[in-house]
Amino acid sequence: MAGVENSRAKLFYILQILYRKSDNERGVTLKEIQDYLSVRGASAERKSIYRDIHILNECGYGIFKNGIKPVEYCVSDRQFDIAELRLLVDAIQSARFISESTTNTLTAKLESLTSERLAKMMQRQILFHGRPKTGNDDVSEITATIQDAMNEGVRIQFKYHDYLPSKSTQARRDGSIYRVSPYALVWNDDYYYVLGYYERREKISFFRIDRMRKVEKTEIPAMPKPKSLNISTLVEESFGMYSGNNESMDIAFTRDLINPVIDRFGDKTRIMSSNDTHFVAHVSASLSPVFFSWLFQFGDKVRIIRPASVVNQYKEMIESVLKTMTEDNR
Repeated sequence: MAGVENSRAKLFYILQILYRKSDNERGVTLKEIQDYLSVRGASAERKSIYRDIHILNECGYGIFKNGIKPVEYCVSDRQFDIAELRLLVDAIQSARFISESTTNTLTAKLESLTSERLAKMMQRQILFHGRPKTGNDDVSEITATIQDAMNEGVRIQFKYHDYLPSKSTQARRDGSIYRVSPYALVWNDDYYYVLGYYERREKISFFRIDRMRKVEKTEIPAMPKPKSLNISTLVEESFGMYSGNNESMDIAFTRDLINPVIDRFGDKTRIMSSNDTHFVAHVSASLSPVFFSWLFQFGDKVRIIRPASVVNQYKEMIESVLKTMTEDNR
C-alpha cells in the first residue's frame, strides 16, 4: 500500500516541480527532478521518471523537451499565458475598490499560476506607485454576500460609511440600517457599486461597496427588478454615479479633445459638424457637478452651445466658484 501511495505522490511531485520551475523557455533537468523527488522520499530512478512523464502526457498535461543540453523538461499546459496573467494583475492592482492587502493576496495567487521565473518578471514589470486603495479588506466577502442575495432573491442590509477629515469613517444617518433589493454589481470609474431598490427612498440607487459595512442577507424577498430597467443606460445617464436630470446637448470641442470625448461618451457619439479647429458633439448626460467638472478641466477648449438652460447652469456654477474664491481672498 505504501508503494502505491508513494507512486501517486511521485506523479504529483513531478507535476509540482514542472509547474513551479518550468515554462515555455526554461525547463528542469532530469537531475533536478531526481533531487526534488529524493528530498520528498519518492523513488528517483531514471527509467521510472521517464515512465511517469509519459503517463502525465497521456493524461493531457503537455510535458515536452526543450531541445537543449542537458535535456530540460517543460510543461506547456497552463490555464493562462503570461500576457493574460499580466492583464489580470494590472486590473487588480489598479482597482481602487480592492484593498492593498487583498491586492497582494490575489496577485500572489495569480503569480502561482506561472513559473517562479516568470512570476519574478511580473513583479518587476508591474508597478502602480501611489495608487489610492480602499481601506476596506472585506470587499470580496461583501460582493459574495450580494451575489448570494441576488441568486436567492432576497434583500441585503448594511451600514453605509462616509470619510471624516481625520480620514477615519463614520456610519451615515447615525448608524441606521440601509435595506436594499440588489439587482446588479457595477464597476465604474475604478469603483465597485451595488445597484438596487433602496426602500427608504423608494427608488433605485447606487452604493459604493467599499463604503458598506456589516453587509448581511435578510430573509425578506427582494423587490422584483422592473422589466423596463436598463442597467447599462442607467449607468451612462448617471454619469459618475451622481443623480441629476438627464439632458441632451450640443457641445463644441477643439479637435484635440476627440479622444476624451469618445472615451467618455462612446464611439457611437454623434458628431454634428467639424472643421480644422473644432467639432460639435451631440451628447446626453446627467447634469451634475461631476459632469460640469469634467467639462471644466478642458478650460476654453470646450463650449456648450445648446440648450440655453444648460449654458446658464454651467455659468452659474463657475460664477459661484469665483465668488467663493473672491470671498476667501479678502
